[in-house]
Order: sequence, then C-alpha cells, then structure tokens
Amino acid sequence: MKLTIEMEKPEIKDEKGENEERDKSMGPKGMVDMYSQSATIHGVSKVGAPQIYRFRRLTWVTLLIVMSIVLTCLVYMEFRRYQEHPSSTIVKAEFHNELVFPAVTICNTNQYHRNRLPHHVPLLELLYNLSEFAHIGKYLNQIRDTHNNGPSEIVDHSGDYLYSFAMDAAHTLDEMFLYCTWQGRNINCSEVFEREVTDFGVCYRFNGNASDVLTTTTSGPGGGLRVMLDIQQIFSFFSATSQSGIKVLLNEPNEAPNLFNHGLFVRPGTSTALSIRKEESVGLGSPYKAFGTSYCYDTDEEGFETPLKRFANYTYTRTTCQRNCVLNYMAHKCNCRHFFSPGTEVYCSVEQFENCYLPTLADKKMEKVLNMCTACPSRCHTIKYNTQLSSADFASSFIIDYMVATNMMQDKEYIRNNVIDLRIFYDTLTVTKTEQIPELTVQGIVADLGGHMGLFLGASLLSLTELVEFIALLIVEFFNRRRLKKSASCQQKKDETIS
Repeated sequence: MKLTIEMEKPEIKDEKGENEERDKSMGPKGMVDMYSQSATIHGVSKVGAPQIYRFRRLTWVTLLIVMSIVLTCLVYMEFRRYQEHPSSTIVKAEFHNELVFPAVTICNTNQYHRNRLPHHVPLLELLYNLSEFAHIGKYLNQIRDTHNNGPSEIVDHSGDYLYSFAMDAAHTLDEMFLYCTWQGRNINCSEVFEREVTDFGVCYRFNGNASDVLTTTTSGPGGGLRVMLDIQQIFSFFSATSQSGIKVLLNEPNEAPNLFNHGLFVRPGTSTALSIRKEESVGLGSPYKAFGTSYCYDTDEEGFETPLKRFANYTYTRTTCQRNCVLNYMAHKCNCRHFFSPGTEVYCSVEQFENCYLPTLADKKMEKVLNMCTACPSRCHTIKYNTQLSSADFASSFIIDYMVATNMMQDKEYIRNNVIDLRIFYDTLTVTKTEQIPELTVQGIVADLGGHMGLFLGASLLSLTELVEFIALLIVEFFNRRRLKKSASCQQKKDETIS
C-alpha cells in the first residue's frame, strides 16, 4: 500500500502539469483569430470579421487566394527572367579634351616593285596565280605573258627565299612617302612610320606602339596626320588586288592590322581627307550575352592574355581570331604558311603553293572552313573609327604646273597616276559610347517585389514576417498537442496496467 501511494503522487503531479500546459495553449482556432485581427495583409481581417452579408467570408478568401496566386506568378516570372541575365543598351555622348589617335596603316595596292623581281618564270607564274587578276583573267579569257626578255636565273624555290624576295621587292618607305606632318609640324616619315607585314603585304604603320601612343587635343586637319605619297604605278605587277592607289586602315594601336577585308581605298591624283568619329562599345561579360547575340571576351580583365598564338603581340579581336582560324587550317593542310602570314611554320615553297596552298583555297570545302571560323566571339570592349572620306583633285593646275616646272614632279600625267595627298583627323573629340547594362538587379527585383506585394495584397516584408511567425506558431502548436496527446495515452496505459 505504501508503494502504491508513492507511485501515485508523481502521476497526479504530471497530470496536473499537462492540464496547466493545455490550459495555457491558445489552440489553433485562437491563434487564427489572433492573426486575422492583427495581420497587416489586406483582406485577412475581413475573413475573420463578422459576416455582414452572405458569402462575405468566401468572397474575401477567394480574393486573397487569387491575388496570392497572381503575386506568386509574377515573382516567379521575375526570377526566371533574372536567371536569363537580360540586359539593356544605353547610348551616350562623352566629351573629351584629349583623345588617343588611331593607328594608321597605309599599304600600296601594288605589292611588288617590278624592277626588283627576279627574272624567273616559275616565280612570276606564282605571283600571277596568287593575284586577284588570275581569277578575273580566267573568266575574261585574258592571255598573260609573264615571260621576261632577260635571261632566267636559277634561284632557290624554298619558302625562305620567297619570303626574302617578297620583303625586298616591296616598295620602301623612302620611295613611297614624300612628306609627313603631325599636328601641323613637319616630321621625318621614317621616324613615325614602321614597316608592318600584313595580310595585304608590306605596309607602313603610324602610332602602332601601344605602350607609347600619340594623342591629340584638337579636332580638324590641324590636329591630325598628313602624308604625301608616290605609289609608283610604273613599277606595278600582279598583286593581291587590281586597284591602283593605297589602302588605309584605322584601328587601335594594340590591334593587329587586317586589311584584306577592312580599310578604305584612296585613288591616286587626289587630295583626300578622312575625318574620324570615334565610337566605343562596352558589353557585359559572361553570363550576359553581348548585345543579345553571344558571349564576349573581356580583354580588359587584369591578366588577360590573347589565346591567338599567331598574334601574341596584339590584343584579341574577332577579326584576328577568324584569320587565326583560317591560317591554322591552311598550315595543318599544307604544313607551311604564306610568306605574308604570321606563325612558326616554315614558309611555303613554290611547289607547296602550286600543289597544296592554291588548290586548298579554291576547294569548295574552304567555304565550310570560313563558316566555321565565323564562330569566334567578339570582344566586350571594342573601339571603332567611323570615317567620312572626301576628295578633290591633287592640286590646282597652277600648282601642278609649278611643281613640274621646278622639277618637283616629272609631269602632269605622273601626278595624276601616282601622287596622293592624305589627311587624317578627328572631326570631333566627342565619343559616342554604347554601353550594355544589366536589365535586372537584386535591388530592382526587391523593389518590384515590394511594389507587387503592395498592389495585390497591400503587404510589406514585415507582413511576410507576420505570416511566417503565424505558420511557425501553428506548427509548434501542432507538435505540442501531439506530444501531450502521446503523453496522455502513455499515462492511460500505465493506469490500466496498475489497475
């Protein structure tokens, strides 16, 4: 009997504690009533309020559910849109007191000085086959005569010989450039122009040193470059192009000059002005797509190195990448490279040109290679020089007569066929900048979320906090009641056992 009394005392205490805990509990209904009366989400208080008219509670419950669904859909669409990394583009004009002058590459359209060509028929045949006129003559059924009346020389057919001959046969700087001025001051052309081997042959480049660029603070001809050239048409031969004159390319000093598909032709016998307007495009790097097309290379990133081994001394550009791709294909196909192409492979010999290089260029498969090479990504930060070309006759008849009379020039016909006066300058120091910016940001999404919540539910982030707290309390209440119920069930079993 004593043992029974000792066991009953704690049981009575536990049962009393459980009853007190159950009494303190508000219960699900009480918690719902409390939330409906204090919630700041519009419409919740109407659900728990007295029913002034029939179906009032159902109406407000329906409205709350519909508005919540619409809000959820809008938020989902917003985040889905954010994951697509959309962007927008802004265009603005930036005024500068000083601008970097572009690199100017000037090429004579005639690649070889005829008087410096060796009297060797296979070599002359090769130059013809490499020329643009070879394709034209094929369709026009022209008859060529590349034979020379002089005796043929026995020469080395190796690629190194072809490269050496091409460099020696090119027009020299002293032959082409008669007169140069920079910002109104006379300068020695050989001090500011450097020889550059390009896809267009041997050319001459101004302001091509990216570590020591020239700048200008003045727009108009007085703040730019002026050169007078003699293209020496009397020494022309078959070349990559059939035009007469020069080809001019303007690009950044750290970019490789690619003139075959870029640049402007300037004809002889003219005074030509190239006025420049600078345009700058700044795109967003990955995961954004540059201007909605494809991913771009961020070449301005610290430590960036161009992946183009053939153009390791220049920055990456899409044009250079495409050319690098084609050159890699040709080198892999023929185990050699053109004497005007960069790389580490050996130069093609005459035999390799005739048996592999030229047939590969004419092969239909080359179209697929060119299409494949267009997949090169663009650079995120690009600079373009839009040019407006205007020209007039080289000089007045009085000036021309004076130049001939004083033996400055041979005759009027020579001036008309060979001499060019070229002026390159900024039209304005204003830069048109096209910049890509993120269309959606975290701050923007939070602001949109607040607007949507206020519009559909009249809620705020604190309203969400209230809702989360209410749900958490309901869960805690559910587990407490379950624990108490389980405890009461265990106690009942013990009582039945003792009985």
